[in-house]
Amino acid sequence: MAEITGEVREQVKKIVCDVLEVGPGELDDTTLFHEEFGVDSLAIIEILTVIEDSLGITIDQAETPRMGSLAGIYDVLAEA
Repeated sequence: MAEITGEVREQVKKIVCDVLEVGPGELDDTTLFHEEFGVDSLAIIEILTVIEDSLGITIDQAETPRMGSLAGIYDVLAEA
């Protein structure tokens, strides 16, 4: 499992905030997107796509159920 740098964490948080249209103060590593913001699977796929484009990686869409929080996204990225 690869370590996710602070720079990548900040970039991912900014992407998530932009897609969900929330401020960075509304989001921490354990905030559950669905419960807090009513996020659906399409928004998670949009987050996945923007992360892939920004970081130049490919993430299997089967991982989207694990991407319901920043911590989940970081875990998926560490394995990508």
